[in-house]
Amino acid sequence: MFTTPVALVRLSYLVNSIYADVCARHGLSVAQAQLMCVLKDQSRGMGEISAMLRLDKSSVTGLVERVERRGCLTRAMSATDRRAITVSLTPAGKELTDAFYDEVSERLTDLAAHAPARDRDHLTRIATLLVLDENVPDVFGTVTP
Repeated sequence: MFTTPVALVRLSYLVNSIYADVCARHGLSVAQAQLMCVLKDQSRGMGEISAMLRLDKSSVTGLVERVERRGCLTRAMSATDRRAITVSLTPAGKELTDAFYDEVSERLTDLAAHAPARDRDHLTRIATLLVLDENVPDVFGTVTP
């Protein structure tokens, strides 16, 4: 039987492997996919993206430039603050993000499909508590208790 740290590290490895595999299938780096997922449902400012991805602003700028060159997002001056930049997915970027998101979601759902519904619900509750307690940003969508 695994200890909690061993089980969590191995689970993290499994989830990261699936995420990276789906990224590669869609021609994305992990960082690009994370950026696109935080923009999936709304435009965001550069500072907000930096905080959510836990990257310094210069790293976010380079990441945004690379994804923008692919035609997947656009930058525009904020309507409320002329010094701020707002980042949005293009229609092509939204299509790619939705396809990526759906595939990752399906693959992760399949992981627990063989477990009884009660255990899946329990896993969901525990994972939700952990990410909320640790203030994990909504990189792949929001969670509610």
